[in-house]
Amino acid sequence: MTNIETSPFVDRLLAWSLRHSIRPLTGNVIATVAIIMVGLIRALFVASIVPWLLFIPAVLLIALMLGRATGIYASILAAIVAGLSIGHASEPLWLTLPQWTGSIVFVAVASGIAILAAELRAAFARATRLANEKEAASLQLAEREAFLSSVLASSTDCIKVLDLDGRITFMSEGGQKVMEVSDFNEIAGCPWPDFWQDKGNIDACAAIAAAKAGESHSFTGRAETIAGTPKWWHVAVSPVLGRNGRPERILSVSRDITASREHEEERGQLVRIVENSADFIGIARLDGSVFFLNDAACQLVGLDPGAINSVMIADFFPPAEAEAVLTEVLPAVTRDGSWSGERMFLHFQTGELIPVLYTVFPVTDYDGTLIGYGTVTRDFRERRRAEEQQVLLNHELSHRLKNVLSVVQSVAAQTLRQADNLHDAGEALSARLVALGEATNVLTAQSWASADLAELTARALAPHGGLGDRIHAEGPPVTLKPEVTLALALALHELATNAAKYGALSNATGQVWLSWSIDEGTEPGGSRFLVNWRETGGPQVVPPTRRGFGSMMIERSLRSYFKATAQIEYLESGLVFCLDAPLGEAAMVGK
Repeated sequence: MTNIETSPFVDRLLAWSLRHSIRPLTGNVIATVAIIMVGLIRALFVASIVPWLLFIPAVLLIALMLGRATGIYASILAAIVAGLSIGHASEPLWLTLPQWTGSIVFVAVASGIAILAAELRAAFARATRLANEKEAASLQLAEREAFLSSVLASSTDCIKVLDLDGRITFMSEGGQKVMEVSDFNEIAGCPWPDFWQDKGNIDACAAIAAAKAGESHSFTGRAETIAGTPKWWHVAVSPVLGRNGRPERILSVSRDITASREHEEERGQLVRIVENSADFIGIARLDGSVFFLNDAACQLVGLDPGAINSVMIADFFPPAEAEAVLTEVLPAVTRDGSWSGERMFLHFQTGELIPVLYTVFPVTDYDGTLIGYGTVTRDFRERRRAEEQQVLLNHELSHRLKNVLSVVQSVAAQTLRQADNLHDAGEALSARLVALGEATNVLTAQSWASADLAELTARALAPHGGLGDRIHAEGPPVTLKPEVTLALALALHELATNAAKYGALSNATGQVWLSWSIDEGTEPGGSRFLVNWRETGGPQVVPPTRRGFGSMMIERSLRSYFKATAQIEYLESGLVFCLDAPLGEAAMVGK
């Protein structure tokens, strides 16, 4: 399908209509004004055109912006306005019988278009809602990670009651004070072992397991209060038995023994945290020479740990970024105490640019003198990929929406222009829209990425009796590109409709043979995708005197979309249609 540039104006207008709830009465007023304006334009400037044609784009836009009910209302109002402009008082019922028939057909067709546009509006709304939910979920996930990080950096110190899964259900008032808990609800239900790190966590899990088995357990460990004050604890854990003598809850009593252990453990804990962190952690001297990187840092930028002492801060960035870090970021750290923002790291081995959240802080000695810079940096590649994917999805949805609307408008205009009368136009347009709907169903099942030719054929030909009786289809598995699916579905519909009216399916004995194949070939053009439609046993074929929408659509549309030769032959034995296209233009090669 031809690419259509995304219209930011339409996107913003549709997004605005979804964000702002427009009352039905207001929507009907807007629709009324729009339809009357279109009616005036038609009456003043294009009076010679079919009276209902100009109203179709207006109905489409109204239904897309204001919803199904307003779109159907606009369809009915459009028929009334058109009727007023073409009727005459000399007619008993204002309109002639053909005009009444045309008005009724227009209302039915326009209402169907309004329903389809409303469904497209709903799909856009669902995509917007999913995008918002994804953003909210990302924010919630970030908040949850921050909360869990805070919990893991803290611990408990008091009398606590846990459930058998180790979750905190009660903490004494004195315990909340010593643990510096300002709101118990913030930690209620949290797994108690998560308040411990490293070996303390292992000991806490073992203590819970022992209590669940009816045994007491004790251990010594180090943890921080809710306010972040580091302390050492002696912890005694024992089961709380129920009436049946089995453990129902777990009692944990923690005693502060910080005085004798604080300084030694503090240093060891810090080292373990830094070494085991998944974030990039590094320290450099004032001259920019690096003297410490954790394992995660070396892995992120592809640096050999043995080369740490030979690199400078500027080596981690591309030239432009390095200049900004040296002239803007480091002076800001000295001046303001820290700096945080997005930057690009440079992979030492591959040269890949790595988006990161770069946080820099000063490193000082015991008297506060600046001696270097430290950084905790987080890899932002996944976040960037997610953002790019979201933008791609939004653009793809807008592209597909515009393509479908363009096809609908083109089919409607061509059908009304080529039809002999409005009744035939209404029936033809309805059938073509059904065929278009079936094709979009096949594409939607594959997220608009591709369509199975066999399934598309079965759906397109189902209204004409389906496959296996008088319509025979065969061919290898082929996955069509989305750009050509709608065009081929409409072509099959037109061929089957023509066969039912004038060809092999118009009598009781005729047969239709549809086949497709892939010709590997050895010519410079490469492999070819071949489609053959052959009718037998029908009435004698007479070439038409006038080319209608069907034949023009089949030949011109397929030639354009498939970059192919498409030809209809009116043989006396039956109509034959052949399509010869480059395989790469028609199918997902290698899929």
